[in-house]
Amino acid sequence: MMLPVQFAWMRIKARFASEKGSELVETSAVILMFMILVMGVFQFGRAYNIYQNITNAAREGARFAVAPERGGGVTYPTTSEVRTVVVNYLNSANLADPGTTRLQILPNQSLGGVAPCNPAVSGSPCGTGVSLSYPFSIFGFGSIDINTSVVMRNEL
Repeated sequence: MMLPVQFAWMRIKARFASEKGSELVETSAVILMFMILVMGVFQFGRAYNIYQNITNAAREGARFAVAPERGGGVTYPTTSEVRTVVVNYLNSANLADPGTTRLQILPNQSLGGVAPCNPAVSGSPCGTGVSLSYPFSIFGFGSIDINTSVVMRNEL
């Protein structure tokens, strides 16, 4: 004769020993992992796209900064004019609020030559550096800064 406790235990054991519905659980786990992988690929692609765009913006700013003003003079653009070029490029690339970017413009920096920086002298080791840092949100949980820096040499 079977005791009621043993009978109840056998019913519970039979219920959990069944494989009914296990495919559904396994499928949902695989789909969840696949979706996380796909979203990670999209996030990485977006981060790389942002990196390319801010590098191009910094390059445009540095190119503009080392080019003398038109009209035969050797006056170079001001820092605010270079900033405007970089911000306009970021806006054209549909990047969010340029106020959240950290933009550093270093005009007329010595590039390691023995002579001091003199942008009026052709070939002097002088250039302009543009450094840009852009915040990138990862799945809305945190963010990283994507940084780039470009240095171009002044040429007359």
